[in-house]
Amino acid sequence: MALKAVVTGHLGFVGRYLSLALNGLGYEVIGLDLKNGQDIDICYLPDADKVFHLAAQTDAQFTQAFWDAKTNIMASLRIFEYYQDKVVFASSSMVNYPVTPYAISKRAAEDYARYFGCAVVRFCNLYGENGHSVIDKFREQDTITICGSGEQIRTYAPVEKAVHALTTAPPGQTIVLHGDDYTVNEIADMFPGKPIDHVKAGKLDIMDGRQRLGG
Repeated sequence: MALKAVVTGHLGFVGRYLSLALNGLGYEVIGLDLKNGQDIDICYLPDADKVFHLAAQTDAQFTQAFWDAKTNIMASLRIFEYYQDKVVFASSSMVNYPVTPYAISKRAAEDYARYFGCAVVRFCNLYGENGHSVIDKFREQDTITICGSGEQIRTYAPVEKAVHALTTAPPGQTIVLHGDDYTVNEIADMFPGKPIDHVKAGKLDIMDGRQRLGG
């Protein structure tokens, strides 16, 4: 009988890659995703041998702290309490800059995950087919749009590297996913010939981009 793996947020960018990898490792994957009407706040939690908790409120600029915490802290806590050290929690490098509800909630969820003996994998910006990072956006854009000077530094890793970290992370350990540092201008240089449009930077764009999951 195949081992069962629950993947919350299995229809998201990382979730799709992870689910395919788990199938390749012989797991029967059970997906829980809001896109299928499965709200991890209240949905049925099936038995599993391993649980990968990716579901989250992922908008780094979301300002409604209560609703952010409802998903990223309280719903995560429900997962951690139920599955204990079977869980691998997908976190973000934004925990290093806890100045937004998203970053604060991810940092709190990390603490709860470690309390229950879960593994934590802290993502940097991830890129790959169907991704949402600056690299992926610039690849798809006919005209590259850069916020501010373009000298903001971000750290990038391929999504496959994140999947490997998730599937090998030991219980109770925190894995920080390392990647390569690029300025936005350096990323734009990867796509020669495309016109570039500079726009005024927003509040988050002028901060060190390593905090921003997805770009």
